[in-house]
This record gives sequence, structure tokens and C-alpha cells, in this order.
Amino acid sequence: MPTYALTGSNRGLGLEFIRQLTGPSTSNTIFAGVRSTSSDLSDLQALIAASKTSKVHILECDTASLPSLQSFAQHVSTALGPSARLDFLLNNAGINAAAEQDSLHIGPHDLAEHIAVNVLGPAKLVEYLRPHIRPGSVVMNMTSGLGSVESTKGMKPTKCATYSISKAALNMLTAHQAYDLGEGTCVICMDPGWVKTRMGGEGAVLEPEESIAGMLKTLGSVGPKETASFYTYTGKTVPW
Repeated sequence: MPTYALTGSNRGLGLEFIRQLTGPSTSNTIFAGVRSTSSDLSDLQALIAASKTSKVHILECDTASLPSLQSFAQHVSTALGPSARLDFLLNNAGINAAAEQDSLHIGPHDLAEHIAVNVLGPAKLVEYLRPHIRPGSVVMNMTSGLGSVESTKGMKPTKCATYSISKAALNMLTAHQAYDLGEGTCVICMDPGWVKTRMGGEGAVLEPEESIAGMLKTLGSVGPKETASFYTYTGKTVPW
């Protein structure tokens, strides 16, 4: 039974991950991280109730809070057992809370908040779950095409500077994690596309079902040889 740990599970792309990972032909163990267990979890709980073959643990995991990340990792470790491998760690949670900012109008607090959630959160969660990230494990950091420096060079006008900077930093983190975790593991970052979620906003063109199906297909096909790679949801590589 494959094991997954996923952040940002109660809405948007995270919820669609849960939907597909708990489908009728699946048999998975999932640690579903949510920012707060006191928030509205009705959609997530409905998916879990409908699942006949997969096991889902709902755990608090606020990626802006180091104590919350530590607690999440401890719960995952206890459930797995001290010597067990976590097959997939999906760092899905993220924010784009200052989309209007360009590079000439970056709010210091906004940039710090985006770095804390979009970069430090994934970094510390990998650190805390390190005992379970072993040969055969796959770590996926959810990035964006806006984090590609090469793509941004040709973008007119550029957009979401604060968010883009944080995602470019996440991409660099991915490369460092790929080296630091060592041989046998696979660490990649993925662009889900412009998806019709609350974060995607007006103008989004891609249905969550298509995005997540593509990402899961890619995740199932990568291994150590693909570590330190940047993919779209289709499995196509993206220039850094």
C-alpha cells in the first residue's frame, strides 16, 4: 500500500489529489495535512467517507508554523513506524497573496510571508521527515511556471513578482534537496498549470481533474535518474 504525505489537502489541488488517490481502484495510505483542523473540512471528510480501499489520516499542518510542521511529521512517523519509507511527499500548500505586486512594489512583509510558506515550509518538512525519505521515495515541490527564470525573461508583462520570486527560490531548494537527500531518492518540482481553483483566479483554463491526473502519472514514472527536474503537469520538462 503506497504511502503519501500531502499538505494543503482540504481545498483546490490538494483536495483533487485526495479525490484521485482515494478513488475506487486505489489502495493508498494518505497523511492529509490541513492548515487547521477547525476549518471547514466537509469536502475532505466526504471523500474519505466514500473511499472503500484507501486509508486517510487528517492531520494539522500549517506550513507557516514550524511547530505545526514538526507535529505533523511526528504523527506521520508514529503511524509509519521508525523504519518505514514514505513513498511520496507532496509539498502542495502555497500562497499567492500579493498578486498585484511588481518588482518595484514588493512589500517586505509580503515577501517574507511568501518565503515562509512557499519555501521554508517545504524545506523544513523534508528535514523533519528525513528518516522516512529513503531510496525509492519521491518528493514533489509544487511550483509554477512563474518560477522559471527562463520563461519570465520572455514574459511581457511579467506578473506576480512576489509569488514568482518565492517559487524560483523553491525551485532552487528542489535542486539542493536532490543533492542533500542523496542517491536513490527523487526530488522534483512541478507546475500544475493555470488551474480553475481559488488561487488560479479569473482566467484559469485547466480543470483540476486534468492537472492532478497528469501530475500523478508523472509522479508514478519518475525515479532517481529524474531527480532535480522541473516538470509541467503533462510530464514535459520546463527550463529553469
